Amino acid sequence: MTNETISVCLCCDLTYLKYTCTTIASIAYNSKSKINFYILYQDISKNMQDIMKSWLRENFSNCSLTFLDVSPYLKELNVKQVNRFNSLVFGRYFIPELLPNVDKAIYLDSDIILLNDIAKLNKINIGENAVAGVYEYWQENIDWGNKIKNNLKYMNLSKKHRYFSSGVLVIDCQKWRQQNITQSLLETYNQYRELTQYPDQDPLNKLFENNYLELDPIYNTTEQTIIYFQNNATLDEYNFLKNNIVIRHFAGDNKPWNQVFLYKDKNNKDCSDNFNDWWFFASMTPFISSLENSFLEKQMIDFKKYNLSNIQKQQDIHSNNKYNISYKFLGIIPLFKVIKNKNKITYNIFDKIVLLKIKNKKNKTTYNLFGFLPLITIKKKEYNK
Repeated sequence: MTNETISVCLCCDLTYLKYTCTTIASIAYNSKSKINFYILYQDISKNMQDIMKSWLRENFSNCSLTFLDVSPYLKELNVKQVNRFNSLVFGRYFIPELLPNVDKAIYLDSDIILLNDIAKLNKINIGENAVAGVYEYWQENIDWGNKIKNNLKYMNLSKKHRYFSSGVLVIDCQKWRQQNITQSLLETYNQYRELTQYPDQDPLNKLFENNYLELDPIYNTTEQTIIYFQNNATLDEYNFLKNNIVIRHFAGDNKPWNQVFLYKDKNNKDCSDNFNDWWFFASMTPFISSLENSFLEKQMIDFKKYNLSNIQKQQDIHSNNKYNISYKFLGIIPLFKVIKNKNKITYNIFDKIVLLKIKNKKNKTTYNLFGFLPLITIKKKEYNK
């Protein structure tokens, strides 16, 4: 363990806690520094907090975890509901106030994993800047980029400003407190509230217009970052990015807990390798069973999408280790079957055709499409203690 102490903040509610826990596992696994984690939360029970603290204490002795209820800070906010965003996205604004004795903090979204030591980011000197972040490569995406560029117009941002992501921030807490930045951000949000598409991110970019430290994209690599480098960078630049990612951010709709395949790189290689990385860290958490079950449910999206009222569910459950669940149209025509027998789960369509087979072994879990084509292998390794 090093003498360095790193303060890492994340925001979540109960729904997102299992993903936040995966982020924490990836950070702790890759670092020997002393890390103080702070979860800025709403609606997480004391019992669930204790489960998280116990898990972290037992597996990563160099880390501590503190839960900070951010509800009192958010209740006065009149937040415009935009897409999936809720008032919790503003939790990052209050980090310097919630941590009065911390001089420097790192904020991370919960759809992130660390592929390298977070100390690399913490060691960066952000100089006289109050915040550091990474350019938002989603601007280069046709659909998402147009929304962001519209934001630039209504906020009258300078064309020289490099619009940055709020998903990874290095915050100089002292400067924020001295300059009353939190209050300034809230005022900026209220000014542009009706027009904003990214409620917390837009005010940050307006307030820190041409006045932040831009970090290397390896510290907030998104799907769009990789696509941009594929199409616009040299092969050496692209390979450097892929081989040196510190923070992998699953921004946007493509999440590893929802799907198994994303896109192919310029060499026609499946780029879901980081999805496997996410599952590797997820397997360390106390929520892995819940995550696996949720993932499999999402693979039956067509059944939920069409909401066929005539589908009937029939169950034959012998024990937790053995059951047979059938979905039949009009109670007669077989559509889908789930069979569990000890350490193997099979998902069949039309009763007999294998769609997905899951095998649990002592050191790994494999997901095979059609029963033989590997999709994901989750390896179970020892933690770094």
